[in-house]
Amino acid sequence: MSTWRRLPAPVPPARHETLASWLHRLAAVHGQHAGDLRAHLGIGRAAPEGGMPGLAGRLAAVTGYPARNLALALPELRVPEPDWPYLRHLAQRACPRCTARHQGSPVRRLFAHHEYLCTRHGYWTGPPDPSRDDPPRPLAAQVPEMAAAQRTLGRTRRLHGWAATFDATAAATSICIELRIRTVHQPLWTRWERRLDLLMPGDWRRSLFMAAIFPEVAALAAVLAAPPGADHLLSAARHALGYAEPPNRHDISDALSIWATGREAGRFLQPASAYSPAGHHHDGTPRITEGRLIAERQTATRFRRDRRAPFIPSPGPPMPYACRPMAVPLPRGATAS
Repeated sequence: MSTWRRLPAPVPPARHETLASWLHRLAAVHGQHAGDLRAHLGIGRAAPEGGMPGLAGRLAAVTGYPARNLALALPELRVPEPDWPYLRHLAQRACPRCTARHQGSPVRRLFAHHEYLCTRHGYWTGPPDPSRDDPPRPLAAQVPEMAAAQRTLGRTRRLHGWAATFDATAAATSICIELRIRTVHQPLWTRWERRLDLLMPGDWRRSLFMAAIFPEVAALAAVLAAPPGADHLLSAARHALGYAEPPNRHDISDALSIWATGREAGRFLQPASAYSPAGHHHDGTPRITEGRLIAERQTATRFRRDRRAPFIPSPGPPMPYACRPMAVPLPRGATAS
């Protein structure tokens, strides 16, 4: 280890920060290019020399932080590896107040699927907009019910595990989007319209649209994660949404029927993608394909026309996650806390 020169300024990693984000901040504080630091540490496209334990040792030598402490903060250094499906596949900016002491550049970290809002400071950390790198905004100050919604979703995850919560949240999101497409002149529509005017008065922002419907998504997910039985599911879902379904419409009941059939057959909605460093730039920002950028521009055009809901042209994953129905056992660690 004597060949590894200690860097003069300590730059601790943040909780669940990606390795790319931390190295970018470390290089910035020392006036270096992140690529040069990565080359010095033997981090390239191939697996690092000595694997993750070897890399953790080199990082410990140049920073002075024990390898064990680095692995606690940086998921990529952990041995054994973390349960990657538990975390979103895209890194995103962390709450700026939680990470205010971390220097160099914004902290980009991996969030669990149920983490939408920093309840301590009110910053929105929900599913990221894949085509933008906007900093988190303190949306709870504008929509106070968002904090209660995050607590509901956190409680759902603790009671039922992350896999059931993921399935329920993805299904709830799809239902809410469908209602946004079809429903007009309803208290639910008015509620969403008020929030959209408040949070996104201008052009389309995917993450802000998710924020506008988040309270209802969290409430419905709590119902779907532990269904009360077929006889009561529809009334519980309507109550959670505050939605009075017209007599000649079956928006919620039809959507629930499709979801319940899949759930009974064991076809849970699960992440189709897990985090990969190859999907991110050296500064920790996600790599976005031209096709994704085009799709976002098309969605923005449609939203300006009717302000209803985002569509993703095929091929494309459902919102808000990359997810797919799978008739397989739950992922490893499905009941992890």
